Parts: sequence; structure tokens; C-alpha cells
Amino acid sequence: MPSIITVGKFDSDNVADVSKILREFDGGVASELPQLRRRQVFNYCDLYVHMQDWDVEDAAEAYRKSTTDPRCARLNDSLSTYFGVHAATEGWDGPIDQPTAERFYVWPAQHLENLEQTYSAVIVNTQRQEHIPEVSRLFAESDSTDFPHKMGTLRRQIYLWRGIYLHIQDFAEPDATNVISAVWTEGDPRFLQLVDDLTQVIPPYDPQGNSLATRFYHWAAEVSE
Repeated sequence: MPSIITVGKFDSDNVADVSKILREFDGGVASELPQLRRRQVFNYCDLYVHMQDWDVEDAAEAYRKSTTDPRCARLNDSLSTYFGVHAATEGWDGPIDQPTAERFYVWPAQHLENLEQTYSAVIVNTQRQEHIPEVSRLFAESDSTDFPHKMGTLRRQIYLWRGIYLHIQDFAEPDATNVISAVWTEGDPRFLQLVDDLTQVIPPYDPQGNSLATRFYHWAAEVSE
């Protein structure tokens, strides 16, 4: 089940207006799109992160449905009033013509069960494309241990778009902030070492704050028992 992630400029003063547009769409039209399983929208500093999970074969098909279906096209047009274009970050060494963020790491590889009943946390930093192998290696080593299970991570996806690094974790726990805070408090040396290693290759987007985005909108399809 691929996720389509779009990123751009956003003024947090517009949270209420964007939420209203999405509630009206998802409350009426989303039921006509059975392959759309979940939508989440986050804001971080001057950015928005729009995440859509589609029950289709691959990301290319998901992108096609999310942009060419007339109903989705009208929604995207309404959102364009509030969602602006974000230029590539300074020093970005990758393409700038991709319409969505590119996923370069996922764990586990298999389908995530009960997607609609999970909760996502999004961590935002910056990254150069040349560091994809190193970031992937660090997470692969960590995820081969019991640490993600201990933390309660059900799925990990890492995306990159114009120098914006997005680390998305799905949890059963509704408050991701508590989960992440607990890991910091416990101080597992494996976690602390991973953070130290990653800091060398994924500098913060906002040096003055933490890296956790705020989810301000969520919708999930009803699941038949």
C-alpha cells in the first residue's frame, strides 16, 4: 500500500481553512474512492506534509489516481490556494522535477495490517541525496534488532524531496510524542548512537526546535469487521 507524500510551503494560520476543505471532501467524496485508505496532513515550521495511503499496486498508480481523478483534481485545486511551492533546500544535490517525495527506505517490506487503526509520526530534517546509502544502512542495522519492536514501531518509511528528509513511523499508540519521549527518557544506547550517527548526515530543518511535525488533520476509511 504505497503512500503519496507531497510537501510545500504552508502558513499554519490556514489550518482551520484547510481542515474544513478536507473534512467536506473526505466526509462526502472519499467514500466514492474505495482505494483511498487514509489521509493525514502535518505542518512543521513553514511546511506542510500531505500523506495519502492508497490500496493500489504501486506509487505511480497512486499518484495517477490522486491527480487525474476529477474529484481529486478539484480538491487539489482548492488546496493550491493554501499549499505553496517549496524551493529546494540549500545544497540539494538531487532532482527538482519530481512531483512527490521519493521513498528510499521502508521497514518492514510487507503490507501493514490494520493501517486505518494506526497513528503516524513525521520527523522532518534535511538531507542530501548522496547520503541515501548511509541513512539506509544505519536504519537497516537498527531495524534488524529488537529495537523497533521494543519502541512499538509497526512501519518505518523514509522519504526525500528537494532536500527535505521525512521519517514516518506508524504506531498503535495514538500519541506518538509520548512514544518518542519515552525512548529518549529510557536512553537505550542503541537509540542514542543511531541519533548521533544520523545527526552527521541529516541536519535539522529548524535548528531552534525539535523535528516532530504536528498532525492537524486525519481521515481513515471505515474498515469492515
